[in-house]
Amino acid sequence: MHNSETDGGSFLLYEQDGVLLTTKGISGDSSNLHLGKLRIVKEKTGIYMLWLSEENIGGPPFSGSAETDWTVINPNQGSVGYHNNGTGRPIRFEVEDLKCICLSPISDSNGQPRRHNSGAKADPARTCNVTFVQTDGTTYSNLIFPGGSTSGLLDALTQHLVLKRSCHDDSMILCEPKSPKTRRDPYERSLAELRLFPDRNPAAMHSASYARLGQLGQFGVGAWRFVNDLKRDPYTATMTAFSKISDYLLHEEEKANEDIAELLQKSLSLDEPTTAVQRVPIANCDADENTVLVGSSDSSVEGYEVIQPPVADLFPRPKVLRGQPLTEVEWQTYFDDEGMIQNSEEIRRKIFSGGIEPSIRSEVWKFLLGYYPWHTSQVERKELRDTKVEEYFRMKLQWRSMSADQESRFAAFKQRKDLIEKDVNRTDRTIPYYAGENNANVSTLRDVLMTYMMYDFDLGYVQGMSDLLAPLLYVLDDEVDAFWCFVAYMERVSLNFQLDQAGIKRQLSQLRVLLQAVDPHLASYLDTRDSGNLFFCFRWLLVLFKREFNYPQILRLWEVFWTDGPFHGDSASYSSSNFHLLLALSILDSQRNTILENRFGFTEILKHVNDLALYIDLEEALAKAEGIFIQIKDSPSVGMEVRSVLGLRETSDSSDDSPSSNRSPISEFSM
Repeated sequence: MHNSETDGGSFLLYEQDGVLLTTKGISGDSSNLHLGKLRIVKEKTGIYMLWLSEENIGGPPFSGSAETDWTVINPNQGSVGYHNNGTGRPIRFEVEDLKCICLSPISDSNGQPRRHNSGAKADPARTCNVTFVQTDGTTYSNLIFPGGSTSGLLDALTQHLVLKRSCHDDSMILCEPKSPKTRRDPYERSLAELRLFPDRNPAAMHSASYARLGQLGQFGVGAWRFVNDLKRDPYTATMTAFSKISDYLLHEEEKANEDIAELLQKSLSLDEPTTAVQRVPIANCDADENTVLVGSSDSSVEGYEVIQPPVADLFPRPKVLRGQPLTEVEWQTYFDDEGMIQNSEEIRRKIFSGGIEPSIRSEVWKFLLGYYPWHTSQVERKELRDTKVEEYFRMKLQWRSMSADQESRFAAFKQRKDLIEKDVNRTDRTIPYYAGENNANVSTLRDVLMTYMMYDFDLGYVQGMSDLLAPLLYVLDDEVDAFWCFVAYMERVSLNFQLDQAGIKRQLSQLRVLLQAVDPHLASYLDTRDSGNLFFCFRWLLVLFKREFNYPQILRLWEVFWTDGPFHGDSASYSSSNFHLLLALSILDSQRNTILENRFGFTEILKHVNDLALYIDLEEALAKAEGIFIQIKDSPSVGMEVRSVLGLRETSDSSDDSPSSNRSPISEFSM
């Protein structure tokens, strides 16, 4: 239906029935397609894009379609059929705020088109995935156009926007308003909702003078007060900032991201100078393919700068194939008659390549995390566990026996206890294991965190720890085992929770070193947009991508991390890989065209990467990350600063110059 008046006086310019909204949950539930209509509507305040579910529209429930293509395959599991479980939330935004449209065929994680119920391949030209990205970086859930092309939508949009296909990505359509309106800089929007800097004067924040306080923008006064609070009371000020950052990024996903961007910038960079970047103005946009065209700091202003960074002399990146999970049959073959594991490195190679079958995950994790040493017999492990059980309940008794009167004079204990209570009641409650009122597993989660606070009172409890513990308890399903595995996990990542955030800063700095080596063009672009610090990756590193993947995926990802892989060549040639940084680099690489083509700044990138949560292809990201590792390892031109981040030794002139891809790493590690 086109050009007709709807209820309420709005004018309908375009409508497409049967558009499916794809939503994904943390539990990995496959029932996540919602039927609705996509509309372009003219209202008094502007022209809007709307997606409404059938329930919201008030139309009849979905009862199938005469066309077999309409029985769309579930994107997660490949199962056939439309699942009407729940209602997708409506989408609404102004058409002029549309920055780009990403198109793709309906496909699985291996890039193969899904099949409909007749068993024939779906036609990618007729069944299309559409993703809308706004100018502020907001990225909406995928919309599926089954049984028809998107040509009608694109034709309708050309009435209001200038559409151009990206020069670098054929699946991306760039959008520009025909009559651009003045847009506020994202850094000049209010932080009032979150109140990160309380008691500041709202009127003053909007004055022209405060809007020009360097990188602080409108937040100059609030950040200045934060710095002074830091001098007067460093513990409270730092803890408050860190807590609000963590609380926002982990628990306030529905809010706009501008309200955290400046706090991230300031709180993480108080002691780090801004990197100087060479900027060269040009009169036109002509440049060769090795030149990055970068927009000015205001994305609405026409004009470009040319950045000509050094190009790294790297070997071609090999394509790595992921392997199969470690099975129960394979696992049992590694034990001798005394129950001692033989060849632990081979096991870790296998897990790095393909993960672990769920049926043996709880047992294998105890070895991966070091709760059980690899070279112990079955008898020794039983004795060890008996000792650990006794030690755990002794520490648990310490806090359980504390009276209310004692707590009233132990402020630090009570503060942490209250924070734990708050966090466990909102951690993974959509997972069946933690769902419902009076859930015993939620109580166990709280008890383990309280006991850990007694185990390491110097660190105590910081927001984000409950996110790390919840999957451990879910898999191990035992309070004592979960505690000691959590202790081992925290030994790996405790630096993430330091009050001075030194651990996060160091990892971001290392990630920047890797990015500069692998993609200097993107690194230079980010510098021009005050994003070279990569603070938009904060959540990824804080809780090791916990919020970016669903439960089955995060279990697979963490066990890959715990192997301390990759494993290529002589293991003596490197010590530790920082593979989680390579995964971050892999995700950035997959989003580089969207960031560059749309000239996103820090706030837009922060929104965009947060909106990627639950929509990242894990296996593809892992394969690319491993490929980047091989690429860096085998490129003699890569300097020691980069190699040291990955624990690699310096290459010698006498070493084999042929890349690892020539040594068939794919076949060797895809067991």
